Amino acid sequence: MENINCLRCGHSMSYLKEYRFDSQDNNRGLFSAMFDVEEHLIFEVYVCPCCRHSEFFYKGALQRID
Repeated sequence: MENINCLRCGHSMSYLKEYRFDSQDNNRGLFSAMFDVEEHLIFEVYVCPCCRHSEFFYKGALQRID
């Protein structure tokens, strides 16, 4: 992503890091429940250097067997 402006002050935001966390989907299928397939949601985090406002942008999901 390029040239992301802060929603609060309008200053250009800086990339901070990639953030992943586990989805808490209770409606997994039988296969997913038996083999403990987890879905990790991936976000990119941007922060404004002026007002410290942060934004998370969804980048996709990653599934793996745990």
